[in-house]
Amino acid sequence: MLKEVKSQKKLTKNKIVVGVLDDDIVKFLEKEKVPIHTKEIYLTSKGLSHLARDSKKKRGAGLSDEDILRIPEILESFTDIYFEIGKNRFNIIYCDFESKRCIKIAVDTKAYTNRKEKVTLIKSAGYINKEDMNNTKVYKHIYSKSN
Repeated sequence: MLKEVKSQKKLTKNKIVVGVLDDDIVKFLEKEKVPIHTKEIYLTSKGLSHLARDSKKKRGAGLSDEDILRIPEILESFTDIYFEIGKNRFNIIYCDFESKRCIKIAVDTKAYTNRKEKVTLIKSAGYINKEDMNNTKVYKHIYSKSN
C-alpha cells in the first residue's frame, strides 16, 4: 500500500488493519465515555499519504518509510500510551520512546473513512521529543510498559 500511495497509482485497498486496541485501553475509554467504533485500528490510503508527505519529512516530523512499515509493530510493542484531553482531539497516543527517535501515533476511536464507515483510525504519526508529552493540559499518561 505504501508503494502504491507513493507512486500515486490506483489503490488495490483503501484501508488495512494495523493493530488492535488492548482490552485495558478499551476499559479506560469506556470509563472516560469515549466512543469506540472498532477495536481494530485501521490505516487508510489517505492517512498513509498524510504520514508519508514530503512537507512533513522536510520539517523533521514525518516518519521514514522504514518507521511507517513498523507501525503495526509499534502499536503492539509501544512503551507508553497517553489520552489526549479535549472534545476535538484524537483519543489515544501510542509512543515508542525506545526507538532512535521518539515516535508518536495518534489514533481516533471515533473516526469515519471517506466512505462514511465508522472505524478506529490512525490520524497522524511523526517524531516527537519525549518532553512534549509532559503537557498535562493536553495529555494524560495512562499506560507504560514499565508499570
